[in-house]
Amino acid sequence: MRRALATALAGALAALPLAQPADQRPGEDSFLTVTRILATQRQAVSPAALLTMIEAHRDTLTTLYTRAGNAPVATDIGLMIGETSIVASRLWSAVGNRALAIAHCAYARQIGDRLSHASVRSDRDAARVLSATARIFESNLRSDAGSLIGPGGDIALGLRMLDEAAAAAHLLPPSARARIAAEQAQTYAVLRLTGECSAALTRAQKAVDDIEAPEPGLFSDWNHARLLVYEGTCQLFLGKSRQAVDLLSQAIGHMQADASNTNVVLAAQVDLASAYAASGELTQGCELLANTYTALSALGNRRGIERALEARSRLDPWSNEKAVKELDDRIATTQAAVRQIN
Repeated sequence: MRRALATALAGALAALPLAQPADQRPGEDSFLTVTRILATQRQAVSPAALLTMIEAHRDTLTTLYTRAGNAPVATDIGLMIGETSIVASRLWSAVGNRALAIAHCAYARQIGDRLSHASVRSDRDAARVLSATARIFESNLRSDAGSLIGPGGDIALGLRMLDEAAAAAHLLPPSARARIAAEQAQTYAVLRLTGECSAALTRAQKAVDDIEAPEPGLFSDWNHARLLVYEGTCQLFLGKSRQAVDLLSQAIGHMQADASNTNVVLAAQVDLASAYAASGELTQGCELLANTYTALSALGNRRGIERALEARSRLDPWSNEKAVKELDDRIATTQAAVRQIN
């Protein structure tokens, strides 16, 4: 499948003239559109299936980049390779390959940093946007989503990369600015820095208010409902579990009918399960976490699975309770079923 898609895309690329003026580059928009359509689907499609397509697309762009040499279009192709690499990074992360996920983001960041010295101002700005976008997603990987995915993430490095991304905020769309601030808020909440968390959520809200319409691409899923997920997660880690339940329930209610937000909804359900348990509704929390773990396993979303297992570890004080034992049994049953399929 990957080879067939790469061949088809390469055939289209072969007809693309490479030595054209910078403002006349037919075909460029179509390849950028492919990248952003694939990016938009990442929350709805099985990550393994989508990864095959995005890597084929990236391979084709790399072939074209090599063929372009010093042609004016080479910079644009380089920027597209960078954006496609970030999409691939998200998918490698989802299937559980953290090393390749970080490598793809780092590669995109390096392309952006290198091209940020381009002679044409618009190219420099586009390169700075790529660098900032790569840092947003690499920070999430480096910090393990502020320790929501695992305890081994470097939270300080994650925050530093978000600050570096924020330096280009004036060039970024409001959806990207919202993501930066929301990620900062979530990390501050994990660190129990209430004031810093509140200020970051305010910045995120202002950015979301500026989103006029969803744009295809890496930030296509950003809206008020997405911010509610971050707000709910922040309240969970600040010890306000009832507020977390209310906010996360609202977010899930808004997004549940939208198939393009499947993975976001499942992540929100993991945190809602933790909020239920923290607010005294242990049975409801365990049941929700078990159902969500099963759904994440069916999708093959390893990053989501790791988030769910980290949520289970927060239930260790109640390990002897019936609800937690039943949760463990269901997790074990799901794991055994997945092993048998594989």
